[in-house]
Amino acid sequence: MKVPQLHVGAGSRLGPLSIFPVWTSDSGSLGISTGTHADVAVTELASGPQIARLTVTNSGRHPALLLEGELLEGGQQHRTCARDVVLGPGETRDIDTFCVEAGRWEAGQSSHRRQARRAPLNVWSELANGLDGRREGDRQGRIWERVSRFDAARGASVTSSLLDHMDLFKDNEHNRFEAANAAAPLEGQRGVVLGLGTQPLLLEVFGTGTLFRRHYRQLIDSAMLDVELLSPQALASGPMPGQRARDFAAHVQAMDFGAFDGGAAAVEVRSHGALRSRNVSRAAGRVSAAGIAVELPTRRPQLAHLTGWNTQHPLMELA
Repeated sequence: MKVPQLHVGAGSRLGPLSIFPVWTSDSGSLGISTGTHADVAVTELASGPQIARLTVTNSGRHPALLLEGELLEGGQQHRTCARDVVLGPGETRDIDTFCVEAGRWEAGQSSHRRQARRAPLNVWSELANGLDGRREGDRQGRIWERVSRFDAARGASVTSSLLDHMDLFKDNEHNRFEAANAAAPLEGQRGVVLGLGTQPLLLEVFGTGTLFRRHYRQLIDSAMLDVELLSPQALASGPMPGQRARDFAAHVQAMDFGAFDGGAAAVEVRSHGALRSRNVSRAAGRVSAAGIAVELPTRRPQLAHLTGWNTQHPLMELA
């Protein structure tokens, strides 16, 4: 299973953030809800709360997609999804999570909110590190360390809460860059290449334009907080050249995730009624990629969501 043909358009800028639109060659609706349009409830485990697990239930009529790095707010502490998840209508499952609020464990709080917000790229990128096996170990500790970078840059949150920093940033009328000023999605657009400074950091692409639009603004919102972690040199740099965006997209497009069913590259395939899904991941050179593929009857398998990361970008390095 390969990445579809990617077409990268002309970029725009929002401060030091370069945004390049991406189109793909895949076509057709997938019938999947996502973002705030997905009716998904999130709670602590009925058997007892765990930092690394939450229970999710899709109460909607269509399959639902939760994204790696999506924030699950409230409960005994704020969490983020560890990887992409597809849920069938009525399906309940325990999913892997990471904590993004090291200083709170509030007994008796079970329910979570879903606003489909995304973790800032500095934090989210740690989920992508180590796909080649070199960055395993205390990943939760490294995520807490990445959240603490905002404490150092912006002043400490009482509970070292990523959500506190995001809320305060959103409400600050003196922000230098407004996410609302980012370029609007273009007709048929399904993804973006983001550059911070003059280097590409992230390529994100979805199986349909609707899925992309459900998450685009939240992605830009989250990336704006990362600007506060950049060096003065990066803040003062010029725009990222378009050729770098196209070269990075070509690296991602060259990836092959193996057969949907069977074979050494396959992982667990889940059924959600008529739709089936499986997670995909691969690391090749400086690029790590992860996402989820789906299969519908009479349709070939295709990627519903994929993120590719430039592991040599300074934001992905440990402090």
